Amino acid sequence: MKNLMCVLLFLLVTTTSFAARQTGVVQGYVPYSDGDREILIFKITNNVSEGCNATGRFAIDNTSLRYKSTLSAIIAAFHSKEEISVEYLSSCNAWVNSADVNFICVGDINC
Repeated sequence: MKNLMCVLLFLLVTTTSFAARQTGVVQGYVPYSDGDREILIFKITNNVSEGCNATGRFAIDNTSLRYKSTLSAIIAAFHSKEEISVEYLSSCNAWVNSADVNFICVGDINC
């Protein structure tokens, strides 16, 4: 029983995506599609590449309830050069080499 608990705890820890946050100005974005999925891929200044995020980019797809508002906010922030904060996960499910976006904050607001 003790071994089973250890295995279950190990699986929980290794399959959980941890959230992190980064702030910067949007350097560029790509509205992309893959089959029926719409995907927004974007990069901010000083973005760090780590783990599966080999490109130092972020991605969100249209399976997220925040997709449309995030798309609009990224486009507006890019053109206004407004700094954004991105909370992202350690997973790369929306796009294979870009960190999954949890949410973004634009402007002077606690995020």
